[in-house]
Amino acid sequence: MREQEIFIPILIGTGVFVLLALFINTLIALYRTRRRQHERELALLKQSFEQELLQSQIEVQEATFRHIASELHDNVCQLLSTAKVLMGIAKMKLPEAPPSLATATETLSKAIVEVRSLSRSLDPEWVKGFSLAENLSTEMARIRSSGTVQASQQIDAVINLKPEEQVMLFRMVQEAVQNAVRHAAPTAIHVQVAQQDKELEVRIRNNGKPLPPVFEGMGTNNMRQRARLFGGTVQWLRLPGETEVLVRLPVGKA
Repeated sequence: MREQEIFIPILIGTGVFVLLALFINTLIALYRTRRRQHERELALLKQSFEQELLQSQIEVQEATFRHIASELHDNVCQLLSTAKVLMGIAKMKLPEAPPSLATATETLSKAIVEVRSLSRSLDPEWVKGFSLAENLSTEMARIRSSGTVQASQQIDAVINLKPEEQVMLFRMVQEAVQNAVRHAAPTAIHVQVAQQDKELEVRIRNNGKPLPPVFEGMGTNNMRQRARLFGGTVQWLRLPGETEVLVRLPVGKA
């Protein structure tokens, strides 16, 4: 009988202890679940904020591009065209025009074509019928016209991107090419577009000066941000005798 009297309190105490342990474990599990949920919500808020901030930056850039395009077309092109007309009048009045004047007139004509092409490329309305392949070919031809850089392109993929996505990718390629021309002084630049599984790979190679140990700027940051909008990546690689910018974009996830 005494054993039963002792056993019952022990059993009750054990039961209370077990229930208390289960209650505490439940509280801990709930706390951890809520903490993970809270962390996920914070991550989503941060991602949403970054996306909104990046979208605002891109909108500001596009507004700036639109303004520059308008100025180039309505102001600079008109000034160049006027200069060309005046040079033509001067040429007609001379009994024998010097070869340098003919060369200058031809150079001015090329400049007008280049400025008009550039103004179109900066106009957001140009996006609607945008083709990466065509504009990449035009960009490479523009660089070759300088006579100092052999620029080429190779497209080994069907580019299944929306026009605005193709514009974003083109801006990234443009930035990489212009960085190479400005800072690396190459004699050759090659752009290759290829499809790897469900990723679009773009490689921009140049044979100029190697990359510095540390480099950072608005252009490279914009490239990273645009790649992030695609859910992709951009890398700068040091190769033997070359520098490569590698852009990887998952298709259909922008």
